[in-house]
Amino acid sequence: MPRAALSRQDIDAFREQLCAVAARRFAEHGFAGVTLRGLAADLGCSPMTPYRYFRDKGEIFAAVRAAAFARVAEAEEACLREHAGADALTRLRALASTYIAFAQAEPDAYRIMFELTQPDSAEHPDLEREGLRAWEPLRAVVSDAVDGGLVAGDPDTLAHVCWAAIHGAVALHLAGKLSLGRRLEDIAGPIIDLFVHGAAPAARRR
Repeated sequence: MPRAALSRQDIDAFREQLCAVAARRFAEHGFAGVTLRGLAADLGCSPMTPYRYFRDKGEIFAAVRAAAFARVAEAEEACLREHAGADALTRLRALASTYIAFAQAEPDAYRIMFELTQPDSAEHPDLEREGLRAWEPLRAVVSDAVDGGLVAGDPDTLAHVCWAAIHGAVALHLAGKLSLGRRLEDIAGPIIDLFVHGAAPAARRR
């Protein structure tokens, strides 16, 4: 007897369940340490079942990462709506707090987003789109800070510098290395303050 066709609801439900299991395994073992056979075993299904929903492991990994970037983007966009009309420095601090809160609430997702051995993402449009969406709030606020004279320089370069500083602190926290008397929450504000001071126009620094 032919297999009954899956409804869109069935497909979406299984994809979501598979991605939830995959997120945990990718965070624990990295991309190379996960197999579709292992995922199927966790789900209690046939080793071939995941292939009905995803082309291969790379597509699952891309879907998990895209979903994580989408959640970060949603949180950042909500943060900026909440602080609409506030000055750029207030919004920068709020964005940093939002980004850090996500990493603390979803450490597995955060690790997967920045997995060092990830495959090329160029063939996954959803991942590309959500990654850019998560980047845009910070880039926009830094651009406003440049336009308002708070900082001086190329907005894209400055946004990368700010992001790198915050990401570095988060990575240390997730690795359990912030153990010398300061917590992630203690240094988030100073990171933004030092960034703004260091990038301030020369006249204002004097």
